[in-house]
Amino acid sequence: MPHLVPPPETKELRLAILGDDIALWDRPGAGLPIVLIHGNTTSKEVFRALFETAGLAGHRLIALDLPGCGDSSDARAPDETYTLPGLGAVITDAVKALGLARYMLVGWSLGGHIAIEAILHGASPDGIVLTGTPPCGPDPAEIAATFLPAPGSEVMSLEHPTPEQFAAFLKTVYAPLTPSVAMAEAAARADGRLRKRFFEFVFTHPELEPQRTTVARWPRPIALVQGRDEPFFDPAKVEQLAFGNLWRGGTQWIEGAGHAPFVSHPDAYARVLKEFADDVA
Repeated sequence: MPHLVPPPETKELRLAILGDDIALWDRPGAGLPIVLIHGNTTSKEVFRALFETAGLAGHRLIALDLPGCGDSSDARAPDETYTLPGLGAVITDAVKALGLARYMLVGWSLGGHIAIEAILHGASPDGIVLTGTPPCGPDPAEIAATFLPAPGSEVMSLEHPTPEQFAAFLKTVYAPLTPSVAMAEAAARADGRLRKRFFEFVFTHPELEPQRTTVARWPRPIALVQGRDEPFFDPAKVEQLAFGNLWRGGTQWIEGAGHAPFVSHPDAYARVLKEFADDVA
């Protein structure tokens, strides 16, 4: 895929993390740093509108490409890196490499699961925002009971989806908008081994700590910021889980948005992020 041009006033950095070349955007700001983690078969490009909205102008924004995605290299050791613990360690090591003493994590979809896992690997954010992420698994029955059979959802575990499956996936993920050319190119670029290996690992390692247990034990704030029209699961059920510290006691809804509210409604999403950052700073 073509190189992702950074937003205005944003630096491009590359970090050597666990033997892999990790690309990221880093925009300076005096406010609490916000680290953005993208989802399955996407890239840091999905967060471009957050870099451009005035609502977060005072905050340092950092968006990285996971291994096998965007401008990052494919994993040198895919059997190790393309797993929930492996990706959690990538985030923890990236935060350390950037020298962040205080920061918050924003995890979207798969990125939210990685953010939860990162705190088991030593990450210590001031707070976590989950969007499009139901804390569930690794129990296969729990995962099956949580996720809905949305069009294109099978892509998230397939190494080689068909063009038709990709098209359905992109339509569902980015509704109500049509994905940009860069977003479609990111889907085509994504290393299919990440999708396949991630789910193979989760389904064969029942010893992993259940994510619902992690969010129940963690004492710092977790915000659920969610599009009202989420297609992949019922978000109303997520806030019924036990959280150690659920921000404002429930889900913060973005009306008219689907799985990626920061793409379709960046100003509304940024307002909630700003309020959360101010509360946890």
